[in-house]
Amino acid sequence: MQAKQFLTGMLSPTPITRIELRAKLLLLWLLLLVATAVLLPDRAWNTLLVGFGGMFLIAYMWVRLLAAGLHATRQLRFGWVAVGDRLEEQFTIHNSSPVPALWVEIIDQSNVPGYQANVVRSVGSLQHELWRPQAICSQRGQFHLGPWVMRSSDPFGVFTLTHTYAASAEIIIHPPIHGQLPMPLPAGESSGHTRARQRAWRATVNAATVRHYRPNDPYRWVHWPTSARRGELYVREFDLDAAGDIWLLIDMTAAAQLGAGSSGTEEHIVLLAASLAARGISQNRPIGLVGYGETPQIVPPGRGEGHRWRILRALALVQANGRITLARALQDLGSRARRGSATVIITPDNTAVWLPQLLSLTHQGLQSNVILLDRPSFGGEGNSAGLRDAIHHLGINCHTVRQGEVGQPLLEQERHGFWEFKVTGTGKVVTVRSPLGER
Repeated sequence: MQAKQFLTGMLSPTPITRIELRAKLLLLWLLLLVATAVLLPDRAWNTLLVGFGGMFLIAYMWVRLLAAGLHATRQLRFGWVAVGDRLEEQFTIHNSSPVPALWVEIIDQSNVPGYQANVVRSVGSLQHELWRPQAICSQRGQFHLGPWVMRSSDPFGVFTLTHTYAASAEIIIHPPIHGQLPMPLPAGESSGHTRARQRAWRATVNAATVRHYRPNDPYRWVHWPTSARRGELYVREFDLDAAGDIWLLIDMTAAAQLGAGSSGTEEHIVLLAASLAARGISQNRPIGLVGYGETPQIVPPGRGEGHRWRILRALALVQANGRITLARALQDLGSRARRGSATVIITPDNTAVWLPQLLSLTHQGLQSNVILLDRPSFGGEGNSAGLRDAIHHLGINCHTVRQGEVGQPLLEQERHGFWEFKVTGTGKVVTVRSPLGER
């Protein structure tokens, strides 16, 4: 198993330690002085030999003590991050040796965009030094923290000590989530049944019956009229929702995209999908995802927080570099989705070539809904309004989203800072808003 251990805890693996002779010319002079002192005995040569030899010995012993007593750890302060969130680590250098480390350099090989953890510090004997590098997450995707290297030296610069920490950790930066979107989730149907026959493990809109209270049942589930009538605590028991699966199909065809970064169609598609998925999971709806980039991301419908993170991970990894057309993706979705499911197609493609496949989904018993990105607002050409009207004419719901309509969370957080917990002198925990960059 690879060492990927500090996303939720301390990274303190055993480093690979190496001591290198930096001043090789000094060693050459020392050898020449030894030879001269033997062949041409003189007080001057002996004095130089003792001086240079003593400096060489002190430098070696100094760096050996640092090799045994100098070590570092790093810890990611937050277990998961999204675009617009703050990525923050805590580095700590411990020096348990009897000599000070006059300079300690940290060389980090992380590849998170905009994140820089390289630094130089000085650590006294039997002391420690800590700091917290941080950055705003500006790009979703899969990255790594580490590996990293710590370097130091003796006061004379004769030897160099290198601790290599080969461990690295994967970090997934998820897309942001907006709680307010201008379009609702479709209902769908669960195989034509009005009520599911299974009991739900969490509250839903359908309360089926009541049962005796059990330990750890939430008090908000208590059915007070029944409890008062029978003189015991009774709680409501819930049915699964009758609404069916929801499939989110995101168009990751490279040729259909416009713009770049948070203002481009790709990030708008991912943001819409993440927000709709989060809303559906919060309503206990089964949500699935289909995205055909160069590496397809397909997540079957599911419920719960664990499923939410599976969808967010897929959305973090998907890229709009696919060659599979939207029409082909709709055809594939028709073979995956069950009858009675609802589909939400999010696309910037304003051509009509995929409308026959969209209509075919309706004939298969799937409730189709389209979110169409308005190409002119993204700097493109075409008539999104005409395509929207054509989709409405087919009896299919269609909502048009313009550039910037779903918000810019990164700028909002940069402007207002972040909430943190701090302890006052009296021991009271309070929340404070701190700007980015405060250490």
